[in-house]
Amino acid sequence: MLDVGKKKIEAQKLTSKIQMVLGDGENIPYPDNYFDVITVAYGVRNFENLEKGLMEILRTLKPGGQFIILETSVPTQFPFKQGYAFHSKVILPLVGKLFSKDQSAYTYLSNSANEFPFGEVLNNILRKIGFIDVKHLPQTFGVATIYQASKK
Repeated sequence: MLDVGKKKIEAQKLTSKIQMVLGDGENIPYPDNYFDVITVAYGVRNFENLEKGLMEILRTLKPGGQFIILETSVPTQFPFKQGYAFHSKVILPLVGKLFSKDQSAYTYLSNSANEFPFGEVLNNILRKIGFIDVKHLPQTFGVATIYQASKK
């Protein structure tokens, strides 16, 4: 993925402004108060230690900086909740088995989404870490959620 990103950056002539760095999200190789904005798309649920990863993000974010997450979530309203449950427990693993011969990869996706704290639960974790102005915006009937937070 980094190689694809590097090619896109080069094609847009943005190499002087954007650099791709391979690193550990729970041990970010940048100093305190470094970034104006940090975004994570479908990655925070893969932190080995969620709070440690979020504390690292807060540490490297400048005061007044913005943190934006796009992450899977689980619909809570009828009929989307029931449709999502059927899709993630039956359809997705079946499609995974048919096309990739690896049903476990697709089962992992639905399991990790179901186990990950979402909505107000994640908002409260962000507040506990020290983020302010925390809010969440469910998308696609609640299948994904955008979280916004900032640093004091």
